[in-house]
Amino acid sequence: MPPINILILTAPFGNGHLVAANSLAETFKEEGCTVSICDIFTESHPVLTSNISKTHHRLFSIGSTYSYFYYGIDKLSATKLINLYRLFGYQTLKRVIKTFKPDIIVNTFPVLSAPEFMRKYQLGVPVINVVTDFCCHRLWITDNFDRIYLATDDLKERLVKMNIPVNKLEVTGIPIRNDFEKPFDKQATLEKYGLPDSPFTLLVSAGAKGVLKDLDLICKDLSTLSSIQILVVCGTNLKLKTKIDAMNLSNVKTFGYVETIHELYKLANLMITKPGGITLSEASACNLPLILVKPVPGQEKENAAYFSKKGAALIAKNKEEILEKTVFLLKNPSKLDEMRHNLQVFRSYASSQKIVRDLLSRYVN
Repeated sequence: MPPINILILTAPFGNGHLVAANSLAETFKEEGCTVSICDIFTESHPVLTSNISKTHHRLFSIGSTYSYFYYGIDKLSATKLINLYRLFGYQTLKRVIKTFKPDIIVNTFPVLSAPEFMRKYQLGVPVINVVTDFCCHRLWITDNFDRIYLATDDLKERLVKMNIPVNKLEVTGIPIRNDFEKPFDKQATLEKYGLPDSPFTLLVSAGAKGVLKDLDLICKDLSTLSSIQILVVCGTNLKLKTKIDAMNLSNVKTFGYVETIHELYKLANLMITKPGGITLSEASACNLPLILVKPVPGQEKENAAYFSKKGAALIAKNKEEILEKTVFLLKNPSKLDEMRHNLQVFRSYASSQKIVRDLLSRYVN
């Protein structure tokens, strides 16, 4: 039997889509499949995509402006203008499909050219969506998708109420790196990073690109708290790391981009971060309570509201609230225990394996 070819389509707008794509690719390969990951946007229009990505980042930083971008696209999906987006990357996709001959196409970003291509040429290749947030943008659920994988039963119920066929929906959780589910040796990890075995470790994550605003000021406030150590992940923002290091805060240790980020998650008692879907799934896998910082209207706000409603996270609107809510949790360990308990709702083991095995059992003879 020839290898099964899996084409995974993704995009450069946020790190989470690529994390999910890589996790699925690794699992497909473990099952003997041949996998190709394609950033269809960059491959089709590199200059335009670079500009869109920079604009997306700026809009996201502004916050309220990003709301118009996010929900504007949501409204766009109900108009004829959506046909322009359906054709974005179409010729590149046509070339990739002709060369690679995929048996299954998986989207970790809503690439509408894939189902449009299958509709036009009737090739019979299933097109699958893997939603990477705890909410579901309208672009994920347009026509001609064969199957959609979701984070929670609540989200599934929401889509059923929107008349999405229930037989297209499967709850698996969001794919994250397999390392989050591997055994953990705390003492060896402390030694690896040269850390003391502190009674309380606070992890502050600025995201892969270090986009958490005023992180230096936040660290200065948090450093006044006694009997805790603070681990700060600045991502690829080395300028931010240098700025915090120059403050010489005795209980603060900074990191750049960390490949083994799961180790820091598992050392921590509490994490301060932005509410991206992948980050929330990783924290859930580690049973790590969360303070979610100033969620941007759009998927961040919806993710944060959902975790807050379930009692798994607190939301802080500014740096003053970050300090206030951190102090509150330090003084109320029973509240932290309650948040850990509530995180169990989101903990989904082996999401990538569930998706991969379900797909192979359904579409491969």
